[in-house]
Amino acid sequence: MIRGRFNKLIRGLTMATLAALMILALKGLDSGEEAKTRQEHLYFPSGEFLVESSVGFRAAAADYLWFRFIQYYGAYAKGQNDLRYFDVLIDGVTRLDPRFVEAYYFASLVRWSSMGDIDGAVDILKRGILANPDKAKLPFQVGFMYYVLEHDYDRAAYWFQMAGRCADATDKEARFAAFAKFKSGDDRVSLALWKDLFETTDSPQMKALAEKMINQLVTGIKKQKIYGDAFIGPIPEI
Repeated sequence: MIRGRFNKLIRGLTMATLAALMILALKGLDSGEEAKTRQEHLYFPSGEFLVESSVGFRAAAADYLWFRFIQYYGAYAKGQNDLRYFDVLIDGVTRLDPRFVEAYYFASLVRWSSMGDIDGAVDILKRGILANPDKAKLPFQVGFMYYVLEHDYDRAAYWFQMAGRCADATDKEARFAAFAKFKSGDDRVSLALWKDLFETTDSPQMKALAEKMINQLVTGIKKQKIYGDAFIGPIPEI
């Protein structure tokens, strides 16, 4: 009985210590000029330390860290800070909860759309796929990037097919695999992919980007139809 109470006390103290470290570190991520100065001296626990120190409450720690990451990115979107601590935050979240699919997905969007690092975004998604081989969302996102950003249609088809083999796949993945393979470079496929992103993301910034690309593609497709540039069939439905 005494030993059990002692273990609970130690665990409680460990959790409190970890929480205090996280709070102190993340204060440096707040907005404002003073916070920007504090960022230069920011100490944040490594992902490995967080895992070792959070036995028994990793999910709660991951949720807290994810909440602060969303705040951090929101401040960046308003021009209040940079993304220099992006890697350490995402590493912490995904080490604490490797099954947190949304963390890999959103981090990949930020990586290519805000940081211009497509290869880094693919790497994030591949880490998520290794930890979540049953989830179609991550390989589908790799296919999206290869199709609309890299224009590598063979790779896009491969990743769409991979998504289609996941346990939670729908017929959407198979359709896009066919589109990528047989309609390579077709703006209508890009349009359908951007529409899918617009409808599935919760990020206002991503919705705005997707809406911009949708409008551009719709305008281009209408011009192709008017001038007869190989416009065949309707825009693919999601």
